Amino acid sequence: MRPLPSRKLDKRVVRVWRLSAAVNVVIWSLVGILPIWILRFTLAADPTHDGHFGFTFALWGLSLAAVILFALFVVVVPSIRYRQWSFDVLDEEIDIHKGIFWRTRTIIPLIRVQNVDTKQGPILRANGLASFTVSTAAGEHAIPGLEVEEADKLRDHVAVLARIAQEDV
Repeated sequence: MRPLPSRKLDKRVVRVWRLSAAVNVVIWSLVGILPIWILRFTLAADPTHDGHFGFTFALWGLSLAAVILFALFVVVVPSIRYRQWSFDVLDEEIDIHKGIFWRTRTIIPLIRVQNVDTKQGPILRANGLASFTVSTAAGEHAIPGLEVEEADKLRDHVAVLARIAQEDV
């Protein structure tokens, strides 16, 4: 069995993943908790309704779940995810290794590459990072969290290697 790829992502990607996870956890927590708060205070205004224990219990339970999910997805997972991510760009293939529980090893032959891109969302751009994406007939494969200059160099390098690989056929 061949050794795992050796190149790592930029360490700033951990901050990007943390910020993205925090936004997601907060939004989904509000989606889950806000309707119960509204219903609880709507019923509290009704003098004929005397029991709010079920709503209070649900609110505390959902709030506790939100705090646990926040701690897990914002503090713990990004660090582990960073340690598991590695890649290499070789003369004939791109080798990607990722995953925490379900580890994936993807080998992309350069002869199959149809398109290469670099992408930046607002969070990546704010951190000076970009994502490098390789498109094949089977789908897209992304290497997130590279320094912008490195992602651009990688995009240009892979485009040349893919062109050479296709001309050799």
